[in-house]
Amino acid sequence: MSTTPTKGLLPDKRLHKGADLKSLAIQLGLSQSTVSRALRGHHAIPESTRRRVEAAAEAAGYRPNARARSLAIGRAETIGLVFPLERLQLPETNFVDVLAGISTVVTQRNYSLLLSPFRDDEVAVLGKLASSKSVDGVIITRPLVVDPRIALLNQLGLTFVLHGRTEVQEPYSFVDTDNDASFERLTGLLLDYGHRDIVAVNGLSHFRYAAARAAAFHRAFSARGLEAPTEAVEFVSMTEATGFETAMRHLAAPVRPTAFVCGSVFQARGVYRAAAACGLTVGRDLSVVAHDDGVRGCQATDLTPALTATTTPISASGEGLAGMLIDLVEGRIKGPVGRILPFDLILRDSVHVVR
Repeated sequence: MSTTPTKGLLPDKRLHKGADLKSLAIQLGLSQSTVSRALRGHHAIPESTRRRVEAAAEAAGYRPNARARSLAIGRAETIGLVFPLERLQLPETNFVDVLAGISTVVTQRNYSLLLSPFRDDEVAVLGKLASSKSVDGVIITRPLVVDPRIALLNQLGLTFVLHGRTEVQEPYSFVDTDNDASFERLTGLLLDYGHRDIVAVNGLSHFRYAAARAAAFHRAFSARGLEAPTEAVEFVSMTEATGFETAMRHLAAPVRPTAFVCGSVFQARGVYRAAAACGLTVGRDLSVVAHDDGVRGCQATDLTPALTATTTPISASGEGLAGMLIDLVEGRIKGPVGRILPFDLILRDSVHVVR
């Protein structure tokens, strides 16, 4: 029985060291685009062909020229992530988890990731990326209620995906968590447990996610024929400090709230601190719930008692953003397209029924 490997999987003996893409393609009897895609592990290339090309390239010592490949396929095979520099400097943020998800997909798809932080002038950064052709598309973050970047990017002709949603009428693609449903469900849980004096510790009002959560909070009251307390929604930054300060102020008021719904686990940790400072026990004297569990360094189960919270794998947002953008760049999908990530609500000991 012959032990000779299957014909077609061996490197071509005629290839010479230092071969370029053109000579590699000629010797293998394939087009340059097929060889290029095979070396990038493209899904449309059969496994047998990919193995044959890889073996031949290795034998010939072929190393692809990034610029030449970019010209051949009409893409830089690079996507950009545009974000405010402060997101790298904040200790309380989900940015690292989102970045991890983006990086995972970029690596799997054989793309590069260009990080483009900015201090003040994001418009200038976007314009430079569009004119330089250094990226095939960009991910932008922290959408405003009415976000002017959407019209700008459409005008620049730069493919993009938004992390979140906005209220503009311009077409855009996005990946978002279900802020609307999650906050309504958290608020509804507290209302169904008998709470009426509830405070929502929300994000800053100019961000669309915060506006959506505020509307959802009021919608939960309206669905039960109730009206939310005056000034029940606080628009503050997503930190433990603001959670503490907001809770301390409300707990010192003549009518003390019986429950808090928080936009992040960081804020909830601050509310827990405030409750302790006021001699209150969470889960007995005060109910606390939060959205967006899963941030590294602050888990719902780290708090005592464990916090009732909604959860969505945060890295999944990053994976969805990168995957969608690369699919748009490669023409696998046509935009605009949107994806809303589902969530789970996990009931723990931080809530109690009002008698």
